[in-house]
Amino acid sequence: MEQIQEMTAMITKADIAMKAATWEIGRLREDVAMLRKAMMELAYTAEENGVYLSNLTKATQDVIVAMRLGGFK
Repeated sequence: MEQIQEMTAMITKADIAMKAATWEIGRLREDVAMLRKAMMELAYTAEENGVYLSNLTKATQDVIVAMRLGGFK
């Protein structure tokens, strides 16, 4: 009987941890979506004002190109 209670407690803890992880993943997805939108707006605004990809760092260029190709969703 005690073993069943211990297993039940472990399952309950695992369930709570999974729910917390699911919530965190949801928040991270929302954050990534907001950052993606902001980055696209900044890239568009920069190009409209004469700041081209070649003026940015390689890492920033790679991110913008990847987003335009459908990455970071």
